Amino acid sequence: MSIYMVIGWRCPDRPLSPASSKSRTAITPDGVSTNMIEGTPALQEIRVLDTAWTGAGLFCSLILGDLGADIIKIHETDTERRSEQTAYALSGMSGYLGLRNCRTMGLDLTTEAGRSVFYELVETSDMIIEASKPENSFRFGIDYDTVAKINPRILYVSLSGYGQDGPYRDIAGHDINYIATGGLLSLTGVAGGPPIIPGTLVADFAAGGMAAVIAILAALLGRTHTGRGQYIDVSLTDGIVEMMSVWINPYLTWGVLSKRGEAWLMGYWPWYNVYETSDGGHISIGSLEPWFYANLCQLLNREDLVEHQYTEGDKRDEIFRYFKETFRKKTRDEWLEILRSRDICSAPVYSIDEVVNDPQLIARGMIGETPHPVLGDVKQVGSMFKLSNSLFQVRNWCTQFGQHTDEILSQLGYNTVRIDALRQAQVIG
Repeated sequence: MSIYMVIGWRCPDRPLSPASSKSRTAITPDGVSTNMIEGTPALQEIRVLDTAWTGAGLFCSLILGDLGADIIKIHETDTERRSEQTAYALSGMSGYLGLRNCRTMGLDLTTEAGRSVFYELVETSDMIIEASKPENSFRFGIDYDTVAKINPRILYVSLSGYGQDGPYRDIAGHDINYIATGGLLSLTGVAGGPPIIPGTLVADFAAGGMAAVIAILAALLGRTHTGRGQYIDVSLTDGIVEMMSVWINPYLTWGVLSKRGEAWLMGYWPWYNVYETSDGGHISIGSLEPWFYANLCQLLNREDLVEHQYTEGDKRDEIFRYFKETFRKKTRDEWLEILRSRDICSAPVYSIDEVVNDPQLIARGMIGETPHPVLGDVKQVGSMFKLSNSLFQVRNWCTQFGQHTDEILSQLGYNTVRIDALRQAQVIG
């Protein structure tokens, strides 16, 4: 089955989202789950049908759900056809707890009856996002031309690794392949060493998922002026290339070719680097501006180095050696306290167990407690978005496939007899 997401306004006479309330549970700035009375969620009117269970689509729907959209995740009805990745998403994306802020529905889009249910949803929807091979949407009868006839206001977004046209359109890939093609992998690592795989899925999450959300919001706003939908092609590789424009444009304009570990923000300079400390930890230094670099040199008792911030050759090597030797004389946290007291851009290199206990992240609600239907109060990563009148909340959890199928069909007007018949025919699950 291909990967789809439908985003839509709720139909006033046939609502598909649970009734909203101004009293709800939210993760507050102190990281504690509590009942809040605030304005409505920013995307409360948005409905999402989503079968993009992995990568960019999964992260896109997570953001939309956190912003208040009603996410309905569509999956295969045949358990043998569900991919391992789909099952992993339900158990693993949110810490083996299930997926937050969504509902699940089994629907077989290869059947006429399954497509009929899908078309009913399209009637009151704003957007479809698919993340399958280009031909699959045509094979299932849910391509842009087909659904636009049902609803001319549809915004149709295709998420793919390389885009919907060009010689790579049918080539399979994953995050590592897209960052390789886009040039990011070649510039990640130290000079003279091999390319280093980044610590998170840059193409899936940033160049794909977040980029798709931006396109969605822009298209929804644009539609308020035109009244009609449009087709949107989101390529993860395109996103990486645009993110790499800081290095690509100088080559296109002046022929300046950046190399791994040899550009100014890649560890080439001593004042923008990572240093080992006496306890085996690491501290990051970002003294990019001249005044920050001067502060650093004065702190390390080497004011004579201030004038050599951009000096190449032996002098740069000398500064590197001195910084390395000096930072090994104290622990990471000792250095952090000293550096920050002197207004020097610095931060500890955290491991994950340190990230989740950082007081700044807890104060910002990025790490907090939320109720879980099985495990009670559990800690989770919050939302990066801070809207003053639409506080982030975990409204619900999906912990199993087909958890809300009957509920969704009932809200479409299906009675019990009709639902049972669809289940017997394995159209729903």
